[in-house]
Amino acid sequence: MRIRTFSRVVPLLMLTMASIPGFASAPLEQELSQIFVGHSFTIRNFYHGSPLRYGSDGQLLEKAEPGFWSRDGMVQFSAVKLSREGTLVMQGNRYCIQFEPEYGEFINVRTGDKVQIEIQFKPDQLSREALVPIMQRVLLSSSDRLADLVPSYWKNCLSRKLGRSDKHWPWECETNDKQNVPDFAGKEIAWDLPPPDNSLHNGRRHYLLQHRVAYLAQPKVRAPALLGGPDPFFDWLQERTKIGQMTLVLAFTVGEDGEAHDIFIVSPVGMGLDDEAAQAVSGWRFKPGVRGGSPCAVHARVFFNIRPT
Repeated sequence: MRIRTFSRVVPLLMLTMASIPGFASAPLEQELSQIFVGHSFTIRNFYHGSPLRYGSDGQLLEKAEPGFWSRDGMVQFSAVKLSREGTLVMQGNRYCIQFEPEYGEFINVRTGDKVQIEIQFKPDQLSREALVPIMQRVLLSSSDRLADLVPSYWKNCLSRKLGRSDKHWPWECETNDKQNVPDFAGKEIAWDLPPPDNSLHNGRRHYLLQHRVAYLAQPKVRAPALLGGPDPFFDWLQERTKIGQMTLVLAFTVGEDGEAHDIFIVSPVGMGLDDEAAQAVSGWRFKPGVRGGSPCAVHARVFFNIRPT
């Protein structure tokens, strides 16, 4: 299934749930099935793993690790059951969010993972007034703004449009922060030599990963040099999806301390890869740029070319 409407990631849970009248458990199960079965919702905190068990207050009963919004958050429900004891069991399929470079939109792609959510309600909670706030602690609702719930490097891409100058130029997330994310188009840049190709293998598919770092040239400034930059290990991607050639672009600043600061996504790919790449770049070390014999900050971009062999 491919949905080219990004707003479907955060459906109007609050509005649809508020329309449920008071009822006994059997009608309640039917109403919940009509609302959830066949529709996609986003799990709050993007928890991965299954089952996810919640108490009557909407809080997790067992530890679960938060994941990445574009890889672990979305689920399309296929079945809803409500027991006489008040346990709601919701089963479904996980979907990831992938950026479609042809159309410049995010789409939903099934991962093959199953998920089960269990919520234990008290007898006096099986009503419209009590059920709505509990469900909103488990799933995102229309009152949630996704850009406020993700790491800072995602905010531009989720709150502003993507654009490109022509069909041969990659899509880029627009930004108001030109100081930390300057435009590289038409500017003089200095390139780090690309590292040797890395071939990753998980028993099914190979992916060739290459990255190149570009530094924005400045008068009388010696460009930084990457000292240690291991590629992120895209293990989940190789196991769950089949993709063609894609390019992920991150912007950042090489500080006077030789570390990467102010990381932003410029051209996304989704599926959690942007997050893994941002985390990897945050650990890279550089020989800082130099002006007049002293270290100075230099704007940079890293291009990850992901290509199946």
